[in-house]
Amino acid sequence: MNQNTNTVYVLSGYAKCSTTHHSKYKPGNKHSIGLLTTDENYQDNINQLKTFIKDLGWESVTFCMVEEVNDISSLSNDVLISSFLRAQKNGQSLVVNDLPITVH
Repeated sequence: MNQNTNTVYVLSGYAKCSTTHHSKYKPGNKHSIGLLTTDENYQDNINQLKTFIKDLGWESVTFCMVEEVNDISSLSNDVLISSFLRAQKNGQSLVVNDLPITVH
């Protein structure tokens, strides 16, 4: 993967919990996710990125939006800031919303 650690790409979407080892996530529930990656070729490597998420216990991964973040100071959420730093260090990082997606 080509990694440029100055820019982080945030792929937003959702995934379904597929494992019982997540204490706060119920299997079968869908949750909003954010995958932060330094891979500027994320479109070509989307299957590898989805495999990373599936290996963490998620399935039915769908991405809806991509945002390019060049400046950590533009992030206002502590969770996103720590995930941004983790992505810069490790190449990618996954953020999962604790509350499941519900349909009314």
